[in-house]
Amino acid sequence: MVKKKPTVNDNNNYMKHLLTLLSVAGLAAVSVSVCQAQPYAIAGNFNGWNNNAPLGGGPTIYTNLMTGGTPGTFQGCKIIAVPGSWSLTYPGNNLELSYDVDGNNTVYFYPGTFTDGWQPVQNRVGFDDPGNMSFEIAGDFTNPNWSSDPNAQMTAAGNGVYTNTYVIASAGAHGFKFRTPNSWNDFNCGADFGGGANATVTTTQANQVIFFQLDLPNGRWLAGNLAPKPVTNYVVFAVDMSSQIELGQFTPGSSVYVAGTFNSWSGPPGGLALTNEPPYNGGSNTNIYYGTNIFVDVPSSSTTQYKFTDNDPAALNGGWEQSDNRTFTMLATNGTLLLPVVSFNNKVASDYLTADTVVTFSVNMNGAQTAVGLTPVISPAVSFDGTAMQVFMSGNFMDNGWAPNWQSFNLVQLSENPVGSGIYTYQWTVKAGHPLEVHYKYGFDDGIDSIDNEAPAGQNHVRIIRTPASGSYDMPLDTYGNQHVEPPFGGLTVSPATGGNVRVQWLGRPGLHLQTSGSVTGSWTDHVETDGAVWIGSTNNTSDGTAIITNMPAGGKAGFFRLIKPN
Repeated sequence: MVKKKPTVNDNNNYMKHLLTLLSVAGLAAVSVSVCQAQPYAIAGNFNGWNNNAPLGGGPTIYTNLMTGGTPGTFQGCKIIAVPGSWSLTYPGNNLELSYDVDGNNTVYFYPGTFTDGWQPVQNRVGFDDPGNMSFEIAGDFTNPNWSSDPNAQMTAAGNGVYTNTYVIASAGAHGFKFRTPNSWNDFNCGADFGGGANATVTTTQANQVIFFQLDLPNGRWLAGNLAPKPVTNYVVFAVDMSSQIELGQFTPGSSVYVAGTFNSWSGPPGGLALTNEPPYNGGSNTNIYYGTNIFVDVPSSSTTQYKFTDNDPAALNGGWEQSDNRTFTMLATNGTLLLPVVSFNNKVASDYLTADTVVTFSVNMNGAQTAVGLTPVISPAVSFDGTAMQVFMSGNFMDNGWAPNWQSFNLVQLSENPVGSGIYTYQWTVKAGHPLEVHYKYGFDDGIDSIDNEAPAGQNHVRIIRTPASGSYDMPLDTYGNQHVEPPFGGLTVSPATGGNVRVQWLGRPGLHLQTSGSVTGSWTDHVETDGAVWIGSTNNTSDGTAIITNMPAGGKAGFFRLIKPN
């Protein structure tokens, strides 16, 4: 199981999501905004400082897994605000991190502004603690100044957090940095967690005790007058298994657990066992499983990662959630932290296929080359030669998941169709119970290295099976090396009325359908026949998949249009 930091999604999967509202025939337009992920890139030694390499995840937490490095060696990198441009980067100077014992590390990017008292207050970039780094404080107050001081060595507090309590001799504003002991050439960070401007702390009296804290995964640091006292939180985890029960992947009576960094990712079976009796929080839903664990940690910290898991034999992915790792933030004081009830996998029943679906994949290999930033690096890039090289693919939808090392049983070969076109295709039956969203990647046998050569690790094509009603679905044509990520839904457009009808188009999917109304404050009429689960009518292929098109009567009860995902 890959353990990685979570992409934060809506915690409440039971609210109605009113996605987009449009009007026609001269009526005022009304909209309900949808949060869209901002495109960012990541550049570093690992990808030849390619400032156009996509950064995965979002919109709250973005991630990039780096693999194949030499354990203990240092890696410089930074986040690119505008892919393809060096005009704005986070941090301003490079972030330096180390590869762990397996030659891996994960970078995390948290865009936005923070008011938690830590620094920096905007656009934080952090990384997993590799377990082979140590840290010290070097500043104008250490003895000797800006050099290694035995009293300034930091102590590991766990989960990538390092601390030190230091007595600063004089009052005033002081500059300092965190760094690898006795070295400015490896890791050092200042105000923005990068190697640029110094961090600062202000003392108001002589011999003042200052508490320093460095939080690697969250890309932040703290320097204050007093060390924060740990708080004790009774954390209540709760997960709704309704969607898994509906899909036949979980049978009531099977066991549900929560596992994470706090219990060494035990399971399944194992971890903290959850119960559904008595029903959660005085309710009647026995599909909600819950349990309590005691945590003692720094106030407002969020270093614990976890996932839900179960031991039902019918479960996919060995019982583990297929979504990203979850996290929570400790309370500022002692108390009970009642976490929101979440749906297993952060998905409801309409987010999964209800029947086996034959999916056709196709990729344009004309001009294809091996990617920059592969590990080990292939240089110079190898161009695809259709006469001697073969095209392959692997993905999370295949019966046993991704092909290990791209040299195993789940690696499938594509065929050129038509011959001479440079377009390669493959059909795979995606089984019922798999999420509508599929992740996959292509590769070709360049004769030099692994067939996994389309893009660096973690950079995949992400598409949605939008209209499986007929039992089949054709994915849009991919371009080799363009790791396209489709939006889940949206794009509602309404054309001016013609002949008493209006043309309505949107990017559909199962569980999403059209509603109409005569006024923005009036009642809405459901058009469940436009749900992607049953739609088999006229379609329009776009770069983001099948768009649903229909004609609706103008005026009357159809002056306003919106999309709704009831689950």
